[in-house]
Amino acid sequence: MLINPKDSQIKEVYARFGLAMYQVQCFERTLAILLATVYGPNPQKITRPQYEKLFGLYFQKTLGNLISQIRESITISQELEIALSKALKKRNWLTHHYFWERAAAFMKKEGRESMIEELREIADFFEDIDSKLTAIVEEWGRKQGITEQIIQRKMRELKNNE
Repeated sequence: MLINPKDSQIKEVYARFGLAMYQVQCFERTLAILLATVYGPNPQKITRPQYEKLFGLYFQKTLGNLISQIRESITISQELEIALSKALKKRNWLTHHYFWERAAAFMKKEGRESMIEELREIADFFEDIDSKLTAIVEEWGRKQGITEQIIQRKMRELKNNE
C-alpha cells in the first residue's frame, strides 16, 4: 500500500523532522558564536571586521569540527562532554540515516506516531543543549556591556534590512 503524501500525519513527520534539524542548526551556530566570543580573542583587541571574519570561519565548520575546537579551547565538564558527543552522534544519524532507517515505520500509522514522538524528543534535546550554551554566551555579553536593549535594537535593524 502506498502512502498518501497529503495525509496530515505524514506532513507532521516532515514538520517534526524540519523542526529537529532547525534545532540542530541553532545548536551549531551557538557553538560557533561561543568559540568566536566567549572562548575567542579578547574583545578589546579585535576589530569588528576581524570578528566578522572569525564568525565566517566558524560558521563554515562542521559540527564535529566545532566540538573538537571547543574541546581544544577549554576544559569541559564530563556532563558537557557527554552531551556534545551525544549531540554529534544524533545530528549525524538524523541527517544521514533517519528516513532510511525508518522507512518501514513510515509506511504505517503507528510507525509514524512513533517517529513524531522520537523527532519531538530529538528537537527538545537540541533545544535544551542550545539554551544552556546560549546562556553562557549571554552572560559573556553582559560582562562585555551588551545589554538587552542593544540586542533588541540589532534585531530590529536585522528585520528592517530584510
